Order: sequence, then C-alpha cells, then structure tokens
Amino acid sequence: MGRRRRIGISLLATLAVVAAAASHGNSAPPAPGASASRPNIVYILADDLGWKDVGFHGSDIATPNIDRLAAQGARLEQFYTQPFCTPSRAALLTGRYPLRYGLQTVVIPSNGTYGLATDEWLLPQALGAAGYSTAIVGKWHLGHAKREFWPKQRGFDYQYGPLLGEIDYFTHAAHGVRDWFRDNEPVKEEGYVTSLLGDDAVRLIRAHDTAKPLFLYLAFTAPHAPYQAPPEYLDRYASITDPHRRAYAAMITAMDDQIGRVLAALDGRGMRENTIVVFHSDNGGTRSARFTGEVDMSKATIPCDNGPWRDGKGTLYEG
Repeated sequence: MGRRRRIGISLLATLAVVAAAASHGNSAPPAPGASASRPNIVYILADDLGWKDVGFHGSDIATPNIDRLAAQGARLEQFYTQPFCTPSRAALLTGRYPLRYGLQTVVIPSNGTYGLATDEWLLPQALGAAGYSTAIVGKWHLGHAKREFWPKQRGFDYQYGPLLGEIDYFTHAAHGVRDWFRDNEPVKEEGYVTSLLGDDAVRLIRAHDTAKPLFLYLAFTAPHAPYQAPPEYLDRYASITDPHRRAYAAMITAMDDQIGRVLAALDGRGMRENTIVVFHSDNGGTRSARFTGEVDMSKATIPCDNGPWRDGKGTLYEG
C-alpha cells in the first residue's frame, strides 16, 4: 500500500506542475537546475493489446519487461479506456471526454479530413510550458489531413512515426500510402516498425539533456493488425498453429524487447529513479473479425485474449 501511495503522490505532483503551467499560460518555465522536482515521464501505449496477453496476467506470451514493471510498480486493475484508438488517444492528451470535442466514435479514417480540435490544450503543450522537452515516438491518429492537426503543431518538440493507425510493419504504408514521418517530413527507411520505434526512443533518451525533464510519449503500433513479425520472433512461437495468433504473440514479445531497451537506456543515463513510467493499451484486444485486418473474413481468426472479460475493442464491455 505504501508503494502505491508514493506513486500516487508522484503522479499528483506531476499533475500539479502541469496545472500550474496551464494556469500561467505562456509564463517562463522553471529555472534551470530545478528539474529534480519535475520527474521525467515515459508514457508507453500498446495498440489493441488483449488483457490476458501479458505474462503477469497468465499468458504464455513472453513479456518479461512489462511483467517487471507490473511487479515493481502499481497495477491499476480497474483502469478504463475508450474502446477505439482515436478516442483513447484524444482522452489521454486532453484529459477530457472525447464527447466534448467530437472524437467519441471509432477512428479517424485515412480519407478523413478532421482531427483533434486545435483549440484543445494538450498534455505536451502543458508540459512544454512547465519546462519539459516533449517527444512523440510512434502512432498519432488524431488528425493527418492538415498540418495544423499534426504532433509538431500540437506541442511536441519532436515527432517520429506514423500519423494514421493501421500501418504495414515492413513497408510503413497505410492503405498503400507510406505513412512515416520525422518532424513533419516524410522518411523512407528500411526496418520493422516496432524495432524502429524502439531504436528512436533509445536514441532520444541517450541524447537527452538531463538539465530538462523529458516527456516521451512512446506509442507502439503493436500488436494492432496487420499481424506481422520478423522471422526470429515468429520462430519463438512455432508451437502456435494459428498463423494470426503466432504473429500476434511474436509482435507482443518484440514490443516487450523494445520496452526493455528503453528502460535500460533510462538506467544508463541515470534517469530511471526520477522517471514515471506508465504502460497500458489504448483499448482491449479485438474480438471481432472485422478488426483483424484480414480482407477475406472467412479466413479471419481472433488472436487476442481478453481473459475473463466480455468482448473487446469497439465495445463498452469490460474486454
């Protein structure tokens, strides 16, 4: 109980800093050298992760780094999110119900022309005003049609990754169009998406000026469809006969490995003791064939496991 109370106090202290920054508008950030009272924040978001698809909930999928976070920190077992990608991310970054600004239903599609309202005051803006360096590494999905919706225009000092949601893990394309950016500019590079995001987060931490606190929003696309993983991860789950479940399990372990690298990078910089690390999924694992990314619904199998909870992504049930 004491550990949970200490973590709660740290979170409240961080929120107090944010509130003070927001109330003072564009006032000057805290003086250099005061960063010890402002913890770094590494906020890690998985995408469509099943409740039971982590080791500490009894899964056979290997997630030792996530399990270690659960063992050493506070487990919020009655923690609720919105049922889709866009609403969850909007709620996270605004601190407000998506119903209040029109993002309460499904996701922003690739042909959508709207985004998160530009008069919303976002978490990176508040933390930036409080003297934080702010970075998003990973999925955005809060508007892509106009640059005014993009992360760099919404308070993030640095951005890397896709603007949309469902992305091919090797071609970096969403619905046939490459969706891969760094600081507003398209990037063409080789690599598996999960590994590239981990690489960039580690690089960012290693290069960070520790005189300023860091807010790193690390939003993995894994294990969202399409279910794809490198051979070395697929081989670890050769005993799973269903190809979707095998790839899904491999994707989760690949993500867990990158989370381990990020935590090791924090340790290597001496930042870990003054860093709040949060991990959760944007919503439950899919329990409907229409969310699996399979074109032929007759071939779609459900790879996710939400344990004892009913249904999953796209519903308001516990799953």
